[in-house]
Amino acid sequence: MSPSPQRTLHRHRGVPSRRAHAPQPAPTSTAERDHARSRSAKFGDLQVTYLEHGPVLLDTPDRMWGTDCETLRLVIVVEGEVSLRHPEATATLRPRDSALVLGTSPVTYASEAPARVVLCDLPAEYSGLSALPRSAPFVVGRADAAVPCALGAFLLDLLRQDSERLAPLARAQVADVLRTLATSTITALAVAGCSGWELRRQRLAALRHIAAKYTDPELSSASVAEHLGLSRRSLQRLFEDEDRTVAQRIQEVRTQHAITRLRDARLAAASLTEIATLSGFGSTVAMRRAVQEATGMTPSDLRRDAALSGPGEHDLTDAESGLSES
Repeated sequence: MSPSPQRTLHRHRGVPSRRAHAPQPAPTSTAERDHARSRSAKFGDLQVTYLEHGPVLLDTPDRMWGTDCETLRLVIVVEGEVSLRHPEATATLRPRDSALVLGTSPVTYASEAPARVVLCDLPAEYSGLSALPRSAPFVVGRADAAVPCALGAFLLDLLRQDSERLAPLARAQVADVLRTLATSTITALAVAGCSGWELRRQRLAALRHIAAKYTDPELSSASVAEHLGLSRRSLQRLFEDEDRTVAQRIQEVRTQHAITRLRDARLAAASLTEIATLSGFGSTVAMRRAVQEATGMTPSDLRRDAALSGPGEHDLTDAESGLSES
């Protein structure tokens, strides 16, 4: 038989906002500003919590979410606006939005104004969840995702009930239904979200490779795909929602470096062929075409204009300009 649900009521001290000097919305009461109210119930090995709080910032190791690799946390916003922050991702959640914190690394939870949220914690090794990808700190579902919203409403309604008055059999049935619903919801959200996270990770890897290898005239969509272990079609899919293709991004990086080098007074004596080579172009003709398309000026005109305006803001470091010793 599943353990009986246990419900508790807590009050927590608030945490001042990180942006201490920014204007803060006026709280409606001292209690709203200085305290958080929560109601919790445990159904089997699932912990469900309804939380009301004022402006809050949880950014210390003992308060951050995601520090327990053995626990997944689903958060659904009922009212207000909250944010999740991580060095690799930031998300703002509004009413009916949801997020799943995967327990892979600490995540800061913050709100600049009063908010109400529903939380559901369950073991990461839960049956059916053992194969979840764990490459992201959290994944997000928006208000149009019906299943998390329905689960949030169900959890909120559960916490409003006096479950302790339910008969043992009824309590066990509620726990079984909740376990099934929560597991399927979290699985769907996590798999979809982690898939999106993996696409973003691969896209960033492609951009880093372009930034590191743009001087190589052999750099192309095909070589980037080979470096990432992808087919050319798979690489193209990574950038389908972007406004530029991989080839256009390579051209853009080379063009920007060529323009900066043409404006660098230390390279005034370098030939256009040398500038083109340093910037990854196979010929001066290719560089001229790219620079003129980007600026409306030929490389020679751009260099002359930079000389008239004087040295300074466009200069590269020695390493960037190609002047550093090997």
